[in-house]
Amino acid sequence: MNLHYQTIGKSDKILLAFHGMGQDFSCFQKFAQTFNNQYTTYLFDLPFHGKSSLNRTIITKEIWKEYLNKFLQENQIQKFSIISFSMGGRFALATLEAFSERIENVYLLAPDGITENLFYFGATRFSFTRNIFKKVLENNHKFHGFGSFLVRMGIVHESVLKFAKIMVDAPVKHEQLYKSWIGFRYLKFDIKKISQLINNQGINIKIFMGKYDKLLTIHHVFPLTKRLKDAELIIIEATHGKLVEKTTAYLAESLLIVVS
Repeated sequence: MNLHYQTIGKSDKILLAFHGMGQDFSCFQKFAQTFNNQYTTYLFDLPFHGKSSLNRTIITKEIWKEYLNKFLQENQIQKFSIISFSMGGRFALATLEAFSERIENVYLLAPDGITENLFYFGATRFSFTRNIFKKVLENNHKFHGFGSFLVRMGIVHESVLKFAKIMVDAPVKHEQLYKSWIGFRYLKFDIKKISQLINNQGINIKIFMGKYDKLLTIHHVFPLTKRLKDAELIIIEATHGKLVEKTTAYLAESLLIVVS
């Protein structure tokens, strides 16, 4: 596995940034530029995204640990922090599980992977459901029809369907979404264990959720936050798509208040 990344910043403090579904390293580019004096940020193109190249179709926690350990050694990184958005939350949690003793701060923005989504589980768990999922993605008419049915049944919010349509509005996006959902299905976590690692290591953790986010709502993170001693849960006036931008502005403003 060879992941592409960009480096921004001039600090001794290291930050690893993991973007969301359908994005690339640029997801956190504005953040890294804003805080380039506080952090040297490594902005990754995650598997199946951006310029990263893979010779495998499944990413397990063991594979991720092996890759990241090599990356840390090559870049002579001992202590570091993490920031992630949405799908990138799975990689943040996998990193926490593997390297908790080396992590200083964690910033989770609408993190995926804390609460198991039943639709995701059903679409990826069995070979026949994976085949159905692939055919639905490849057929826009079926995808839109199925999505509309879920909205009418009250299973998903209309804004989630709109977001999903953007994610699959081109064949290349169908393939990327399918590969990611299938390829990351083993990135599952024992949240009780994760919380114990965070508490035992005294890791500073901030979780940012969008007030108007219908894709990953606030209750999705409660299984983790209720077990943490000192976590901050911060609600940002934002939808899912605007959360990174609004969180960057929030933290920049907070920093200015502290400095002044």
